Amino acid sequence: MTDAMVRATIDPATPVTAGSVGTWRLRFEAGSQGWPAGTVLRVGTDTDTDWGVIQFDDPAAAEYATVDAPGGVDVAARTLGVKGFQVEIGDRGLVAGEAISVTLGDTSGGSPGSRAQTFRESRRVFRVTVDPAGQGEPVVLDASPTITVVGGEPVRLVVVAPSEVPPGEPFRVLVKAEDAWGNASDGYRGTLALSAESIALDEVTVTMSDANAGACWVQGATALVPGVHTITVTDEAAGLVGESNPVCVVEHLGEWRLHWADPHGGQLVDREKFADFFAHARDVAGIQFAGFQRNADVLDKQDLQVQQDVELQFHQPGEFIAIPGYEWSGKTWDGGHHNVYFRRHHQPIHRNAPAETPESVDETTELHHVRDLYAHYRGQDVIITPHVGGEHSDLKHHDPTLEPGVEIVSSHGAFEWMRRDALARGYRLGFLGGSDSYTGRPGDDRPGHQIRRYSKAGLTGIYCRGVTLEDFFEAMRARRVYATTGARIVAKVEADGHLMGSQFSTAEIPEVSVAVAGTASLESVELFRDEQRLARWDEAPAGDPGRIRVLWQGSSRQTSYSGVVWDGTITVVGGRITGTETLRFDSPRSHVVEATETSIRFHAWGCGYRMGLELDIEGDESTRVEVSVATRVLTCPAYGGFGSSQPRRISLAPAERVRLTARLGELGESTRTLDLGVRDRQIEIGLAPVHGPRQAALVFRDEDPRAGLNPYWVRVVQVDQEMAWTSPVWVDWVAPL
Repeated sequence: MTDAMVRATIDPATPVTAGSVGTWRLRFEAGSQGWPAGTVLRVGTDTDTDWGVIQFDDPAAAEYATVDAPGGVDVAARTLGVKGFQVEIGDRGLVAGEAISVTLGDTSGGSPGSRAQTFRESRRVFRVTVDPAGQGEPVVLDASPTITVVGGEPVRLVVVAPSEVPPGEPFRVLVKAEDAWGNASDGYRGTLALSAESIALDEVTVTMSDANAGACWVQGATALVPGVHTITVTDEAAGLVGESNPVCVVEHLGEWRLHWADPHGGQLVDREKFADFFAHARDVAGIQFAGFQRNADVLDKQDLQVQQDVELQFHQPGEFIAIPGYEWSGKTWDGGHHNVYFRRHHQPIHRNAPAETPESVDETTELHHVRDLYAHYRGQDVIITPHVGGEHSDLKHHDPTLEPGVEIVSSHGAFEWMRRDALARGYRLGFLGGSDSYTGRPGDDRPGHQIRRYSKAGLTGIYCRGVTLEDFFEAMRARRVYATTGARIVAKVEADGHLMGSQFSTAEIPEVSVAVAGTASLESVELFRDEQRLARWDEAPAGDPGRIRVLWQGSSRQTSYSGVVWDGTITVVGGRITGTETLRFDSPRSHVVEATETSIRFHAWGCGYRMGLELDIEGDESTRVEVSVATRVLTCPAYGGFGSSQPRRISLAPAERVRLTARLGELGESTRTLDLGVRDRQIEIGLAPVHGPRQAALVFRDEDPRAGLNPYWVRVVQVDQEMAWTSPVWVDWVAPL
């Protein structure tokens, strides 16, 4: 659309710091045709966002917006979901040259302003459409206003190194300055000092420049001796220190090496950002494999062409692979969302029946049920993986020839019920982690303030021969994969020398060996057969008598968008609190509301994973700890048609209200746990574990195997509540006659 209809601008148009609070004025000038009465102006954005949701009714509250119009022009304004707003022009309309403006974050009535989105973006679009006279025929503005969102001041340093290397082989490391929201800090100009024991570094000092935009690769590191080592980076002037993930230096690596993948890296709408997506995965997250899984029913032909061209552009064997694919996004009753991966580039896609954009893809390519998806791709060079996304997958549907794994952790949360369901059905599925990101940050996404995301991104550890698309497919089909909550925990489980994902038969007593190297002190390493815990690492740390921990976990329901909101108070009677630390407060919605010497009030959003607080306490054995919590569960009602169809809205429903008490003397003996009875929801009070070893080894002989398949898998928990779940190794035990 040309200026004949409207010219739109934004002020200020300068770069915006992610998560900052400010005021922006959008101005809309009528073009030569003017605007007739009843014209509707809509402003949205091209993808999900956590920009503050504007409101028009409370001048003193955050996100207040005002509309200014010429004299004699009445307007009506309303929000459009969480992405935008619309303004309807009254009886007079506008003549050419007249303008209306909308001020986002108007502070004149006491509002603090509007909060910008928390993720950086090269082109944040305020997408403008005009519906002349409200006739239901909106026209999209060719040149909608845009701004750039950049990372803020650094609060932490991050170092990413290979998880496995042999001695003497040169490798590179990624160093990154991150802001409070997990973005690379664009304006960072610090000088970094790198150091390590048993790793030689060609460069020990790195000065960041504008060109780095907060992240850069450093060449020339070489491990000298076998062992588990780390690299430290320090900015002495800024007082920042970062430590790498564990680098396992192995004399003889064997056939497979551990790499990192985000197979479900997420999706963007604006095709101009597709290349930025993969550049982030490679050069900011530092992973080796990433998938762009756009919902098929909103991919038009031009989008698909650009996506597939970009996937081929980022096909860089030995360094980085953009995994070709898409997301088949059927409703749960049609099988639910599934990721589809191709071993060849530029393959045609087959969508689900349209849920959002009916005109996006030729209807002749539609596959209406996941059974149709299986039937179409069976026997082809394709992998399909179920997950919990906008609609969760129904695991009663499964094709073992196509589906090697199931995603159990993402920015939606952690879903152990998907793991349990897969094992209970006897499926041989590996466990995967991903981001399902909408922010364009595959490999290290954060939930931000978005109400549909509750966790930072997961990752998939993948044991493969090299970094090629063929290697990815081979390792996935062999199920040599495991899921983490995003931490690069090194985990390996073998049974009689067979690595995770394997299946083999034996008449001997199975011996299972486990090796773990954590990114922080380990709390527990547990070996399971199905849901039965067989063994536990016997060097798990003891509790600190001067430090208590309150943990809570669980989800609202066995479906998508299933977070829980926890509002609680921890009170100490007969003692005082001298220090507080949060655990897995991933969402910025989670925070300590108030802290005194005798009580802590908290507000926390989570989904599935364990989160909580650790408190340093001065007291004695009689000191009492009281925890009271009111929970609310997230629901997702539809209110189209007869309440059975789009649109949908996230809402909160009151749930359990609980109280749990314990004395310090009792906590030295055992942890107090209150099971809330639904979807793993529980609260516990115990002593916080002492920080200790980061490495663990476990060997277990199963003297009582079951005849038939025995899936042995491992769950790792660190003291910081980061977790990993290894895929099973399936031992087909042949009982002696």
